[in-house]
Amino acid sequence: MPPSVPEHWCIAIDGPAASGKTEIGGAIARRLRWRLFDTGILYRALTWHAIEHDVEPGDAEAVSALLPAASLRLREPDGADAIEVGIEVGGRDATPHLREAAVEAGVSLVARQPRVRAHLIPVQHDAAGRGGLVVVGRDIGTVVLPEAQIKIFLTATAEVRARRRAQQAGPARTSLQVYEAQRRRDAHDMERAESPLVPAADAVEIDTTDLTLEQSVARAIEVVDQALAATHQQRLPI
Repeated sequence: MPPSVPEHWCIAIDGPAASGKTEIGGAIARRLRWRLFDTGILYRALTWHAIEHDVEPGDAEAVSALLPAASLRLREPDGADAIEVGIEVGGRDATPHLREAAVEAGVSLVARQPRVRAHLIPVQHDAAGRGGLVVVGRDIGTVVLPEAQIKIFLTATAEVRARRRAQQAGPARTSLQVYEAQRRRDAHDMERAESPLVPAADAVEIDTTDLTLEQSVARAIEVVDQALAATHQQRLPI
C-alpha cells in the first residue's frame, strides 16, 4: 500500500446513478491499491436472495422476515489485480447474479425499505473498520460512515446521466427510457425519510456533467491530495 495515505482511512463517495461513483472510486482504489466497496451490492444481493425465496422485492414485511437468516458476508476481490469486493448471502455467492434483469428491476424496491437499510449499516461498518477502502453509495458520508476522512459527492445533470446509462445498456434501451426510470429512482432516493440522497455537510461536491472520466478522476485526486496536505501527509502518487 502506498505510504502516502494512512491505512485506517476510508474514502466515501456518494451520488445519484450514473454520476461516475463506481468508475471514479475504482480509479482511486487502483491508485491506492485499496479495495473498492460498492455498497449497492448489498441491496442487490438481498434482492436476489428474496427472488430466490419467491419473495416480491416490494413486499417490505416479507423481505424483512428474510433478514435474520440472510447472513451477508463480503468476499475479498477475486484475482491479483481485482479491487472490487464480492458478496455472499445465506452462504451462497451472489456476485454473479447482481446484474440479472430481475435484480435490476427490484433493487430500488428493496433499497428504499428502512429496515433493510438499518440492517445493512453494521455490515458496512465492519468492512470499513479495517480501513484501506473506497466506499461508494448514496448515504455513505451522511449515515454509514460520517467519520470518513475524505468525502466526495458526485453530481451530473439528469440528461447526461441518462445518456451515460443508455450507452452502458446498449441499443435495448433508449435515453428517454433510461431518463424516466432514473428520474423515478432519483425522486425515491432524495425524498425517502430514511437516509435520503444528500451531500454530507463536509463533502466536496464534484459536478461531472462537462468532465470526461479522466478529468473527473483528476479532480477527485485533487480532493484526496488536499485532505492529505491538511494532515501533512504525502501527495497521492499519480
